[in-house]
Amino acid sequence: MPDADNRLDPSPEAHGVDHVSLLVSNARRARDFYVEVLGLAELPRPDLGFPGAWLSLGGGQALHLLELPNPDGVDGRPEHGGRDRHFALRVEATAPFAGRLEAKGLAFTRSRSGRDALFFRDPDGNAVELVGTKGFA
Repeated sequence: MPDADNRLDPSPEAHGVDHVSLLVSNARRARDFYVEVLGLAELPRPDLGFPGAWLSLGGGQALHLLELPNPDGVDGRPEHGGRDRHFALRVEATAPFAGRLEAKGLAFTRSRSGRDALFFRDPDGNAVELVGTKGFA
């Protein structure tokens, strides 16, 4: 237990999520996937010396796609994205996205909790959850 001289100042606080970064093997392919599947808009990105893309999640939040030649492997990861590291996006309802995923031949699983939520993976195996908020306060 820290002593009184080593306690953190309680006044600073986090105000929300600014961005989430994902490792991808091909930034252009990943950008196209998130634009076409989720309808995200591309944001301006400075030249950082490596390929990537910044996409708007709304509310001042962003998704940063960072290209690496060897992103995380997908072998041995669970089929259901809820059992793997993932990020979740709020949507009004998941049904329109389920239709879009099916039309593109992309696999997804439903939440096992009974919530209106679904999980799918991007081309690099990153898990994404969509949580329907319709009917919730």
